[in-house]
Amino acid sequence: MRYGLDSWRAASTYGAYSYLIVSLDLAARAAREPGRSLVYFAGTDVNTNWNTGVPYAQARRHGWLLKGRDGDLLVNQGYPANYVGDVGDPEYQRAWLANVTRLLRAYGDDGVFIDDVIPDLEPLAGTEAAKYPNARAWAAAELSFVRAVGNGLRARGFYVLVNASAFTRGSPESDDGTTTLRWWRRLAPYVSGLTNEFYEQTSDGRNTLRASGSAWNQAWDGWARLQETAQALGKDFVGLAYGPRGDARRMSYGRASFLLEWDGRGGAYIYQPTSGVDPWDGAWTTDIGLPKAPKRRLGNGWLRRYSRGVALVNPDGSKSQRFTLGGAYLAPDGRVVSEVTLPPTTGLILPAATVTDVAAAQAASSTGRN
Repeated sequence: MRYGLDSWRAASTYGAYSYLIVSLDLAARAAREPGRSLVYFAGTDVNTNWNTGVPYAQARRHGWLLKGRDGDLLVNQGYPANYVGDVGDPEYQRAWLANVTRLLRAYGDDGVFIDDVIPDLEPLAGTEAAKYPNARAWAAAELSFVRAVGNGLRARGFYVLVNASAFTRGSPESDDGTTTLRWWRRLAPYVSGLTNEFYEQTSDGRNTLRASGSAWNQAWDGWARLQETAQALGKDFVGLAYGPRGDARRMSYGRASFLLEWDGRGGAYIYQPTSGVDPWDGAWTTDIGLPKAPKRRLGNGWLRRYSRGVALVNPDGSKSQRFTLGGAYLAPDGRVVSEVTLPPTTGLILPAATVTDVAAAQAASSTGRN
């Protein structure tokens, strides 16, 4: 995910990514790369400084900015330059679709990433809209927007990826992904892919890795259902995680969790550094081919075999897990291993060791004995 020229210059290896999600000012650059280029837009948000689908001036002129019960314009609490667009207005939907279609064709990109696709406005704006006075009314409006623009863009040959989550204050079902799962089932017919932001980590600003368990900051198993469900519905799943540059444990845990469920077709795991640095790191970009078998439970952990390696996850929050691999694999430190022990809440992606790897390891071992 790249926003702004400085962020683009800080990264590398663009030709190796399957997805590039960029701001509008980088749309032409991303379109020239071999991966699927998606441009960031939003329907719920109308930004005063840059185009999220319907420019602020156009939305204001046509009365497409929503107000609260007090008559004041609604604002995204996390981003004060983002006003709230009237996603349920058919004229707003048509303007958004026309604007975005024109931009995608002009720059040559493959599709869109639509942010803030939510079934309740209150968590984002702090209150409901006067026009949509409860969560049910807002969800119907948001769904009609996704139906209109999703079907419209896909009919024109574009890819539609939405960042969609559902949160209800005080509901345990929001903690384990159940409310988001229900929302995804309603959205799925109109999109190409579904994004789980803060994939297998908490969204409270701490980005704490989720472990197995029933606490609000655990539920690793529950959130894994989103990937399984999206793929069963014929949609790509994208897991988006955040963290510091070079945090190998965090990168490996997220990517290995993704690989446990991946169907071998579309979708991706994205690691987005919390600073604008190069995200490329072997801890999450190592390619081990395609799935060979379903995931298999081993004690507290999980193992899944791939055509060129193996993915391992120990989601237990307190116990380590030993894995006997049944073959030779190349560890991150260059050793050839046939078994590994994973500490709590860690993952590992191990490529199969080549004949050269094994010979080098034997030579090193022999030198050490001498």
